[in-house]
Amino acid sequence: MKKILVPTDFSGFANNALEVAADIALKTNASIMLLHANEKMVTATPLAEYYLYDKAIEDEYLDMVNESLKKTLAEIADNDKFARVKIETAVIGGPMVSVIEEVVKDHAIDLIVMGTRGASGMEEFFIGSNTEKVIRRAPCPVLAVPKAVTSFNKIVFPTTLKEDQKGAFSALAELQDIFHGEITLLYLNNPSHLKDNAAIEARKNELLKATALGKATLFVSDADVFNEEEAILDFAHQQKADLIVMATHQRRGLAHMFMGSITEDTVNHSDIPVLSISIR
Repeated sequence: MKKILVPTDFSGFANNALEVAADIALKTNASIMLLHANEKMVTATPLAEYYLYDKAIEDEYLDMVNESLKKTLAEIADNDKFARVKIETAVIGGPMVSVIEEVVKDHAIDLIVMGTRGASGMEEFFIGSNTEKVIRRAPCPVLAVPKAVTSFNKIVFPTTLKEDQKGAFSALAELQDIFHGEITLLYLNNPSHLKDNAAIEARKNELLKATALGKATLFVSDADVFNEEEAILDFAHQQKADLIVMATHQRRGLAHMFMGSITEDTVNHSDIPVLSISIR
């Protein structure tokens, strides 16, 4: 891991993400890019295909953003943790999610760490949180941080144990190397397609052998699960987990509308950091 992206709106949620990113950077010798997506540089007219551009308004907004960046960096300057991490800043015009996509590709970002406040009700159904949108589109792992944490000692990974999850198992192996955390695999043995526990254990061992992941405990839940996201969060709390790792198919459009995303639902309602890994 070489480069971590932290999008910021200068809120407490974003500052939590920066704290967590710094801890990860120290353990991996990575650098951090602190990014503010400047969506107010232009104002679109609803009936036209062009933009109204006001240089004075843009300059005023950029001054405000730069002051906020300076304030953020000044607040962390006395913290020894941040003093040992290389942090660069960037302000780029455009919608946040699109800007993040471009930055990830242009700067070879390995991990995005985002503060999240979740989404609920009608907002969750029609719009979703910005973090949720980034998870759906980012080509690299996304760590959603609802609160600052100092370590990931207990990691829960809900898994189907299918072949497409090999990449997620490899990412878990990297996490294990970085944090030396205890990994618990959660298999939800859905009543509609029950599997024998011995077969599940054998499949787990196959995946462990095929990837670099070392020791991992498997827990099989035979409960009648109608709400997988709720079952995952309940289990993570029972385990006192510091981190939930989710494999995501990054569905979009109609596929997302009709099939939804357990990863995004979990991120929206979790008070535990959630790391999403694409298996698309």
